[in-house]
Amino acid sequence: MRCKFCGREMMKVVTPFRRPVKGEMMEVKDIEVYRCPGCGATFFPKETIKHIGRKTGERLLKVAKERGRIRDEKEHLRKMREKAVKDIEDAIRNGEIKKREDAPFKIFT
Repeated sequence: MRCKFCGREMMKVVTPFRRPVKGEMMEVKDIEVYRCPGCGATFFPKETIKHIGRKTGERLLKVAKERGRIRDEKEHLRKMREKAVKDIEDAIRNGEIKKREDAPFKIFT
């Protein structure tokens, strides 16, 4: 894979990913990314983004349950899925997106 900024060949490296999410410091260890040795640009493959989102979501659910914000994780996830489907259907109805496949890919931020 070539760097889109400087054109050099990017190298696959394993690194931890740390980021504050909703007031909690989230860390996902050992993620694979492509890094440019020339300019230092980093590219996150789609699979890595999904992995980060899944691990961050699991951690957020655990923290929410520990703090008493949710009782049942499965029930909470079911409600969130229903809300996401409704939001996508509303966006299609409003003409913001043409079809379900055009919906933006979201990760926890």
